Amino acid sequence: MKILDAWQGWVDFWQKFADFFWKPDEAGINYLSRIGVAIAIIVFTWLVLKLFNPLLKKLFKVKKGPDIDVSAKLILLGLIKFLIWITVGFIVCSVLKINLSGVGGIIASVGVALGLALQDLVGSFFSGLLIINQRTIRTGDHILVKNAFGECEGIVKRVHFFTTILTSFQGHKIIIPNKNMSSAVITNYTVNGERRIDYDVGVSYDSDLEVVKEALASVIKDEPLVIYPEKTQVYAESFGPYAVNMRLRCWIKADDYWTLYNQLTERIYLAFKQKGIYIPCSTDRNIKK
Repeated sequence: MKILDAWQGWVDFWQKFADFFWKPDEAGINYLSRIGVAIAIIVFTWLVLKLFNPLLKKLFKVKKGPDIDVSAKLILLGLIKFLIWITVGFIVCSVLKINLSGVGGIIASVGVALGLALQDLVGSFFSGLLIINQRTIRTGDHILVKNAFGECEGIVKRVHFFTTILTSFQGHKIIIPNKNMSSAVITNYTVNGERRIDYDVGVSYDSDLEVVKEALASVIKDEPLVIYPEKTQVYAESFGPYAVNMRLRCWIKADDYWTLYNQLTERIYLAFKQKGIYIPCSTDRNIKK
């Protein structure tokens, strides 16, 4: 008798299971068909996004008005895809006749818990949107970042949802949370398109300053990278303990800064050697006191 009851229980279970999937509802559609439609919607959406993703990228690269930064484009594309999948999720729930009102409270509670647990990520996300909106930095900019954690310098490679990626001049990859970026002091060396070189060098107190100034001016005379020759300055900047500190100033394009700056040491050394100008050091015993 117990065996028959157990068997009947299994039969009833499988009958209810089959009725759930095969029995048509008030709309005349069985649940198995609804599952098939939901899967078809998900697959169709995935294929459409896969197909149109290159087209969307090309569309965002069309320059109509102010150009959008690469990072902003990728974040915007990511948000569009996210919203599309959220919409598809609601459609699938509707097809499967899932009542979202019952799980709304659970979703809200989980959302609050996740928000508290992931508040740093949430803060970084909105900080990233703020950085993109304010356009304080863009892909390719040379920046110096100073915050409570220290300072770092490099070229901006990408602003992601939660982090900003820099590449240092030594080839290192620097990852900074956007939350820290929003509270940092950022020096952007690229945004204005122009930079001024301030090159300091010390000369002996016995030197003829006019000859020194002529020698310093000669190292950038007729230099094609200098964009405002009339703004070039050469002057005595300060008195050091064992040298007169001279300063050379000139304006160039931001992209040419290191190209010229790295050449100045050799140029100044050769110009001083030709003019007989002495560059003292702290261990020089011939310095007059």
